[in-house]
Amino acid sequence: MTFAASNRRLYLFAGAAAPGALLAAALIAAASPAYAQAQNTGPTQSSKASAPNAANLEEIVVTARKREERLRDIPTAATALGADQLREIGGVATAQSLLTNVPGVNFANTSNPVTSEVSIRGSGTSRATTAESGVGLFRDGAFIGGGTVLGRTFTDLDLFDASRIEILRGVQGGLNGRNAEGGSVNVISARPTHQYEGFALGDVANNDHYEGQLVVNLPIDDHWAMRFGADFMDQSKGFYHMPLLDRYADQQYKQFLRGQLNFNQGPFTANLLIEHGNEELPGLVYQVNTFPSATYPAGFHQDRFSLPWNSTSEAKMRMDNYEFATNTDFSLGSFVTTTMYRDRSGQNAYDRDASSLQYAQSLVAAGKVATAAIPTVLAADYGLGGNQLDRAKIFYQDVHFTGQKVGDFTWLVGAEYYLLRDLPQSVLGKTPTAASPSIGTNDVGHERFESYAAYGSVGYDFTPKFNVSGDLRVTHDDETFSTQRVDFGTGLPAANGVAFDVTGAQKDTKTSYTVTAGYKPIADWLLYAKVGTAFRPGGFNTSLGDARQPIPVPISYNSETLTAYEVGFKGNVLPNIYLTADVYDNEFTNLIIQGNNGCFVASPVCPVQQTAFAFNAGPASLWGVEFESTSHFDIFGGPLQLTLSGAREGGKIGAGIYNGLRQPQQPDWTATLDAYYTHPITDAVTGFFNFKGNGRWGGVQEVAQIPLLDDYTDFDARIGVDVGRYEIALHAENVFNTTYVVFGAPTATNNVVRYNFPRTYGLQVRYTW
Repeated sequence: MTFAASNRRLYLFAGAAAPGALLAAALIAAASPAYAQAQNTGPTQSSKASAPNAANLEEIVVTARKREERLRDIPTAATALGADQLREIGGVATAQSLLTNVPGVNFANTSNPVTSEVSIRGSGTSRATTAESGVGLFRDGAFIGGGTVLGRTFTDLDLFDASRIEILRGVQGGLNGRNAEGGSVNVISARPTHQYEGFALGDVANNDHYEGQLVVNLPIDDHWAMRFGADFMDQSKGFYHMPLLDRYADQQYKQFLRGQLNFNQGPFTANLLIEHGNEELPGLVYQVNTFPSATYPAGFHQDRFSLPWNSTSEAKMRMDNYEFATNTDFSLGSFVTTTMYRDRSGQNAYDRDASSLQYAQSLVAAGKVATAAIPTVLAADYGLGGNQLDRAKIFYQDVHFTGQKVGDFTWLVGAEYYLLRDLPQSVLGKTPTAASPSIGTNDVGHERFESYAAYGSVGYDFTPKFNVSGDLRVTHDDETFSTQRVDFGTGLPAANGVAFDVTGAQKDTKTSYTVTAGYKPIADWLLYAKVGTAFRPGGFNTSLGDARQPIPVPISYNSETLTAYEVGFKGNVLPNIYLTADVYDNEFTNLIIQGNNGCFVASPVCPVQQTAFAFNAGPASLWGVEFESTSHFDIFGGPLQLTLSGAREGGKIGAGIYNGLRQPQQPDWTATLDAYYTHPITDAVTGFFNFKGNGRWGGVQEVAQIPLLDDYTDFDARIGVDVGRYEIALHAENVFNTTYVVFGAPTATNNVVRYNFPRTYGLQVRYTW
């Protein structure tokens, strides 16, 4: 959308949406804008903006729609975090810390970063299956989603040294393509500039956590510039100890290296980025609570922080990423190319039985095992380990031409190519016996997903206040998939491998569009209405379950499609208060969700562990109301910036076996706040305080409507001083040490529970030049 430009500088704050009581609170709150610079493959100037006031507020310029626009002019609910705001909150280390402070966003936390999932407006509810996320994930404009492990969220390397993060809520299928049903997130890395500048950062935290970052920007001459970055972290301890293995499930390390070379001459700029990341992340952690039974008359509860596991718990990631981007300006517009090759390996190792022979012996010694059951308990196989492995290679190419505005007309055309080659594996280990000499099985998969797309956008200003725009994309997907279960020791087909031999292919062509009308009754207000479509590709299930299963597992599932309707408002309701609010309705067909085959260990029909799978549940109607209010005022001699946001979501599945049930992984209410206050202490020293929090209430975890999503409120804080080029800050995450369940799996015999992390705290020192 474009409107007749105004030469008057406008007050600007970042915005989004929410319900009644929160809206009233927001209108009396105070806060400041998120700053961002336009995306550019060429060098840019970077400096920390002075504290905003009613007379001088920067305008956020983003490239959310592949052209430079002010955030306030984009007719969609959006949040942008610029370099200064990212620095104010101490940086963004993980996808969860980034997205939990955005309205309408739910981070489906599995307690393991490599298998967690981003969800916006109820999109993507097929966790623990092969289905893709319902959110478009982009890095520097390149689509990075796809693949099994790590394919539904960002890696920590993606978030390192970011200059801007753009989060668009609502359907984005016209320009952003596959998966952008609930919205899209684009993380934009800082580019080389023509200034000698950089920063060094050190962080010391509990659990023997030590981290150092160094970013150096080197100008070479008027045309060439380089930027180098490194991040090294080691954390040798954690909260979750495994005594038998003498290690912590949440110990961590990271090694990130990034180099960039930028060329700029006249209308042409080019940027080459090469990076490598290698890290260990917190592994899967859960507590088993067993109910009273014939075997365990009084039941038992495992200790939350001392894990009796004899198989390791760890998550690892290794990635090499190569990007090449160009921008060429012509009299008619700009020609932009983005090329990316991404080689990503992920690992998720865990203990399938969450136990050991030593732990079983301790239960016997404590009298928790029935006498008659002792031989069976001690003879059980406690060598059941699991390991998910994934090697995904992604090639992405985008070219588009953004036309200069001609009179009242704007236009854009482009094309995209995406190729995913994925090698997922699932290793299930066991103890060999005379009757069963196998040491385990290995499910080996092969996926090839190829996609072509052409897209375009047009807009027309009927008057200086009224604009209509439209986006159109045609996407063709071609997927082949196969998996086979083999014996881990011999490599031969496994004896029980019939259900894991899956082979298939499917092709699909989808057309997505967005039509938007925007009206500016006054210069600082925007009213908009839009309708759009998007889709999430179908796929294949890797296991067809047990022959005795009450619910059959389908080999494949079809693409999920969505038609979305949204009306919204953006503008300054007061000179120092910027508000965005929207109402939306999302109508899904062929909704992809997670189900299971109805088996469980104590089942009289199918007494084995259940099989999770993705399938099309039919139509669903999801709706929501969102708001975000950002404002600013002076208090006690210093500027206070405060952002409040909230969302109310609802809706149900409209047909099929789950007709009338709520969508899983969609909270009823979410709310966030972010306060940043600075105050001069002396002429050379400025103090600051940042306090941010988020909350979630209502909703269900699974389509079975149980368990309920755990309600929580979680807060982070950061306090420190700026002394010249130095910044010294104390920080704490989960300040009040809140405990809540991120995942629960109750059965007739026990309840497996995963919790959030306890409070962490540390000291951070940063030097900037």
